Amino acid sequence: MSTSPRKGPDRPFVFVHVGDQHLTVRDARHHQDLVAIFQQIARFGEDAFDFVYLPGDIAENGTAGEYELIEEILRDYAPRAIHLIPGDHDRQYGDMRAFGEFVGRIGLTGHAPIANSVRQLPSGPGAEPAETLPQFYRAADYGDVRCLFLDMISAGYGRKGQGLDFRLGRAQLDWLTAEVQRARSEAKTCAVFMHTYPDDLEKGEAEEVAGLFWSLGVRLVEMGHTHYNELGHDGRTTYAAARSVGQNEDGSVGYAVAAIDEGEVSWRFRALDRNAPFVLITCPADRRLATRALRAADNGRVIVRAVVLSESAEIRCRCRVDDGPWQTMTRLSEGGAFEAAVEWPYGSRRIAVEAIHPNWPGYGPDHIDRDVIEPPSTVLLSRSRPDDLGSDACNIGAWLEKGVRGDQLGPNRAGRDW
Repeated sequence: MSTSPRKGPDRPFVFVHVGDQHLTVRDARHHQDLVAIFQQIARFGEDAFDFVYLPGDIAENGTAGEYELIEEILRDYAPRAIHLIPGDHDRQYGDMRAFGEFVGRIGLTGHAPIANSVRQLPSGPGAEPAETLPQFYRAADYGDVRCLFLDMISAGYGRKGQGLDFRLGRAQLDWLTAEVQRARSEAKTCAVFMHTYPDDLEKGEAEEVAGLFWSLGVRLVEMGHTHYNELGHDGRTTYAAARSVGQNEDGSVGYAVAAIDEGEVSWRFRALDRNAPFVLITCPADRRLATRALRAADNGRVIVRAVVLSESAEIRCRCRVDDGPWQTMTRLSEGGAFEAAVEWPYGSRRIAVEAIHPNWPGYGPDHIDRDVIEPPSTVLLSRSRPDDLGSDACNIGAWLEKGVRGDQLGPNRAGRDW
């Protein structure tokens, strides 16, 4: 497990999620979009976020030529940290050698595969063959957050023409259980990064993983696969999926930005065609994702915190409660975090934060960005255990301020059969 240093104690844990790429040929539209995304990310400050996350389906057909396209992008525009995992398209024709060779060439920290004995399809009655295969999973700590990156692909039997088959395998399952338990014993917030919902795993594994996440309070599960933005919350765990770069029919291409601040999750999608800056409120949590009641100081004030991504260091931030006066926020660190203490009168409902670029003329939507949340009440009742743990049954529907349409336009639900 790797432990990454934090540049400033005041900035919460933040990562950028670039959705499934499905790369095919050079200069295809989604290849151009991916180049533009990494060009934009590279202009943010070095301490603006902790890493970029690629959730799998990097290559449409899992071929060496498709991985060359992402290699060039990572070499030219990569920020200081990348975490990636495989998706089902990286095993499109039943072979992951090209993916493994790609991971070996780019030399990302902590990405070396782990060899495990994995069950294979039986060749006859009573046969339970096994094969030693490389699996691409790992753990990394970022301050008080433990990140677990899973490989749902290598142990499965899925391939084009035969359907999907998501599996972790016994060795990875045991490792996952131990890491989640250890995170809890060390009072760390646990975030899991996997290609799709736990419910999509083989039935026995799905029940075990979903039960583990619920019982030990995994705070965030960040996924790809859906091709659309989606947020779900079961009372303990937030499930978040981001819009794909390739095979996208959900809306403007872009990337998601997520944060964990004092154990609570915030998430918002940023469209590539928007001007800088980008702002995300990280504290307090929104009522739709919160696991705790709103906490106010003895003087009735609430701490508001936000992170800003921008190529300019001259950003200013302001916040307000409902339609009240704007209040200037103070920059906390070099990582683009801002904070203010605001009065929270009884009956207040919404908090808005605006990030303003020096080029904003004082009107219009360019060079200014706004995030809006509805904090939870001061009393938050715990939910009972849901019936469909680890699935999209807990999705919260449309949330347009966060970039979530709610209509599930993707190949596994209401979209095209790509």
